[in-house]
Amino acid sequence: MNRPFHILILQVIFFCCGDAKENSRQLMPSELLAVNRTWHERVYPELASAEFPVRHWLSACVNSGRSKESICCHEWEGQVQRSLPLVQEQMSHLLAAPTLRSGRGQVLRPYVPTWKCNGALERVPPPQGKQEDDGSKWMCGFQAIGTKAASQSCVTYSFGSNANVVFEKAVKKQHPSCDIITFDPTLNSEKTNIMRKHETSGLLKFVDQGLGFQDGTISFAERAINVSTLRTLVRKLGHNGKMIDILKVDIEGAEFGAIFSRGGLRNCLATYRHEDRNVIGHHIGQILMEVHVLPSDSSGPTEYFLGQAKTAQLFATFYSCGFMIFHREKNPLAGRGGLYEYSLVSSSQAFRAFESSQTDCKP
Repeated sequence: MNRPFHILILQVIFFCCGDAKENSRQLMPSELLAVNRTWHERVYPELASAEFPVRHWLSACVNSGRSKESICCHEWEGQVQRSLPLVQEQMSHLLAAPTLRSGRGQVLRPYVPTWKCNGALERVPPPQGKQEDDGSKWMCGFQAIGTKAASQSCVTYSFGSNANVVFEKAVKKQHPSCDIITFDPTLNSEKTNIMRKHETSGLLKFVDQGLGFQDGTISFAERAINVSTLRTLVRKLGHNGKMIDILKVDIEGAEFGAIFSRGGLRNCLATYRHEDRNVIGHHIGQILMEVHVLPSDSSGPTEYFLGQAKTAQLFATFYSCGFMIFHREKNPLAGRGGLYEYSLVSSSQAFRAFESSQTDCKP
């Protein structure tokens, strides 16, 4: 669905100048031209190359070794077919030019759950208090994690912990052989020592490094911290070609650049497939991510427009990697801020969860 450039310009002009109350100022003609050029020349072609791998989802049951004629595969295909129109609707929304008029809370509104993790939806760990609530995540098929091959134990990457390891403890309790790697370069010496103790106890492996859009250092809280791309970290940890069952990300707004980057997951998009044929996004079971609404309330119209574009790039990447959203909720500690917890699942993990919860799929 390609839209002519002049339609995009008219759409932006209409929305940019319609409501002065919601924007600190209107766009100058030169800014308007720059915004349209960015959208038309760079962002729109990227989003237009997004393609949801329908075949992977429809064939997940057969790929598990079951007969296509089995009741289990018939029910699985039926659930997938019911979800696909919702996915396609969200894919179409990606191509709509961002506006400059909608309220900040509308940025994430289109990105709602498309998959029902029936009988296998679980909050890990169960909520007990504010700290636990912030550390717990919704998962699809938690009991079925790591069951795809006896030769490989489960692998969990957890980015951003602030020394809160309630999630890691819950994973280790349920799956003792799971390799858990927690990354956080922002900790002070006291919290770093706490993480080293957890490492000594065998709970996890602690890496004093963050997730970024490129390898190097960035400034955080007036100090330099080390960051690497997901691709670099996967290679260094010896996980190339292996399944990362859980990718948990809480990196305070840096998720946009880290995911939609050369070293992240953007090569799931056809436009970037040439960057690396090893598509990490095809080797992730589920993503549990804190997504920040961009931009802040104080931002002007240009920043608001580009913030929506970044959000569209993020979800275009998820869809192209083959993930469906199965849960979304506002972070209980977010207050009035725009901060949502998203849980997304791959076709292979979704089927394992489905298989474990359906009577007709029992051996």
